[in-house]
Amino acid sequence: MIFDTHTDILYNIVEKRLRGQRGIVESYHIPELLEGNVTGGIWTYYTDVNQLLHNNFDQAIHYIIEELEESPDVQVVTAKGDWADHKVNVILGLESLASLRDIDHLVEIYEKGFRHAMLTWNEKNQFATGIGCKDGTGLSLLGCELIQKMNELGMVIDVSHASIQTFEDILSVTKEPVIASHSNCYSITPHPRNLTDEQIKEIALVDGVIGVTAVPHFTNQLKPDVESLVDHIDYLRELVGTRHIALGFDFMNYLGDGHLESNLIDCQSACSANNVIDELVNRGYSSMDIDGITHVNAKRVINHILKD
Repeated sequence: MIFDTHTDILYNIVEKRLRGQRGIVESYHIPELLEGNVTGGIWTYYTDVNQLLHNNFDQAIHYIIEELEESPDVQVVTAKGDWADHKVNVILGLESLASLRDIDHLVEIYEKGFRHAMLTWNEKNQFATGIGCKDGTGLSLLGCELIQKMNELGMVIDVSHASIQTFEDILSVTKEPVIASHSNCYSITPHPRNLTDEQIKEIALVDGVIGVTAVPHFTNQLKPDVESLVDHIDYLRELVGTRHIALGFDFMNYLGDGHLESNLIDCQSACSANNVIDELVNRGYSSMDIDGITHVNAKRVINHILKD
């Protein structure tokens, strides 16, 4: 089984609901996920200041909750004991908190079932600075309070897309492990969205995980395939061990024609997620290590953070 630490399915739900469609998860996503043995993941609503329903964020959340309530194959996980067999187990997440009014608004979203957040998607907002902003700033004072509130509530803090200073600030404030849901290794592919060796070690030090991602820009644009993705896994194994590795594919095939070549040539959708397992077997990874990378490590960290 595979637990995908990053997919934008919630964004896709809102996008299609705005067009009057329903049954999006059951008719499209569930068949793909089950074909690829993806039995769970962190599903995010991508909402930076220029994105879908930024000015009507609560309406977007309503669409998401309504769609998932109509999806019998989905189990929304909000506490340690919520994981269900024979369901797709989903952690509801936010990719950027730019649309939040304040920390009380975060609590409202938590009460609706959300258990994960990235503070920023590259942009600078009221809480933090993303990697796309080059002014050298990190968490705001409000952002520090927000990290503390996320710790208190039992929400997963995600450092993918954070600026270098935001990353460091989060690690200095949080009392819980963090994840980088969809990031690769800067030492292999020097893209700003990837993690330096020091950042990787800091995540490992707090017993977090890094979800390697199937996006060519972050993997290897000259050889955008599963072998290149597993090169990043090999590097992480040598640097911090397999305990801190997960899979955060960031599949985009369902986002429209402009995204059809946004993933690896042999791993373009959830249907082909198992190709990563095949390559891990080819390279001699043990079944225990493969289980860890594919689902055990991510679930361990999430369960540590969630409340009973």
